[in-house]
Amino acid sequence: MRAPPTYVWTLSALLLGIVAGGIVPDQLAPVAVATAGFIRLVVTLVPILIVAALSPAIATLVRRGLAGKFATAVVGWYVLSSTLAGLFGLLVSSLVFGIPLTTEGGTAYGEAVNMLSSLRQQSGASAPLLAIVVAVLLGVLAGRLALLATILAKVEKGLSSAGRGLGYAMIPVVLFLGITVGVQFGARLGMGHYLTMTLYTALLCWVWWLFYVFVIIKYVAKRPVRRVVTDYYLPTAIFAAGTCSSLATLPVNLANVRRLGVRNEVADFVLPFGAVANLDASALAYVAYAPFILSHIFGIEISWAILLIAWPAIVLFTIAAPGLPAGMGTALWSSTLFASMLGLEEPLRTNFITTWIALAGGLPDMLRTATNCTGDGFTAIVFDRWFGRFA
Repeated sequence: MRAPPTYVWTLSALLLGIVAGGIVPDQLAPVAVATAGFIRLVVTLVPILIVAALSPAIATLVRRGLAGKFATAVVGWYVLSSTLAGLFGLLVSSLVFGIPLTTEGGTAYGEAVNMLSSLRQQSGASAPLLAIVVAVLLGVLAGRLALLATILAKVEKGLSSAGRGLGYAMIPVVLFLGITVGVQFGARLGMGHYLTMTLYTALLCWVWWLFYVFVIIKYVAKRPVRRVVTDYYLPTAIFAAGTCSSLATLPVNLANVRRLGVRNEVADFVLPFGAVANLDASALAYVAYAPFILSHIFGIEISWAILLIAWPAIVLFTIAAPGLPAGMGTALWSSTLFASMLGLEEPLRTNFITTWIALAGGLPDMLRTATNCTGDGFTAIVFDRWFGRFA
């Protein structure tokens, strides 16, 4: 109580910024302008961030995925769950917001050609997509070259260390993001957008939780649902929501899943690896956020073709989301990807990215983290039942 956790200050700063920006927009307009300039600077660094974060994770997948049947099965499960989660987010958001197959009555082929043309004409727009290709190639190569793997591991460690140390440093940044939203939409509308985003995220995570608990746990793992929920899910989810960090939740996650009788051999591999490489709730949410923010808030038309192209890219990046607080890494990457694919020009481009990052933080991030962490535990419960096949 004498030392409130970082997420309390972050959420408070965001809400305070939205209210302040809406009440005195003229006086705080320079802050919004400066924040937009800062975001533009950060966006230029996104391709470097993608390569630095993604290539070590790809190398880890290559090395551990070939370590044996058990490791391969766990990696495959995580990739499949994140892929299905992203597809679920695409389907739900498309139905909720009435997303058409293509925009302006065109064809899927024409939509893809127009998008590629936009990327080619917009300076630096294709850089995030090229960064993914470079990261994959480096990661695969590092899986076979020990020296390169060592270098990438040091890069990954540096990113993780920076992420842990940025918690309190991000508080003023989040405050300024909130002010930008307040200046742009007003206090009432800005707060309404944030609460709607929170409820939307809660609904997405709740449906994904129902699928895991009442399908995977009940029929695949064949565990009693009530005990899993009371002894594992609730204490782990509450702690995870409070920390907003899969890595910070790891000790509690390990202890709670072992309480259910999960073997050490399973828990000690599945949970640490999942804390880094499994963000299925984030894959679900960041695909589903695009129709909400683009069509509902900005009135920008989006199509299935755009979502289908972005879906695997977002899933791939959530496997190696950089360790930045408040979901900053994945939020920044996802918003930049969609801004580039749609060819958004300034100042709309920066306003869109800033709004996405601000609305995705705080309460929505708590919900995503809780779902990500408990998804790792559910996976450990499933593989504990299957362990005899691999031992």
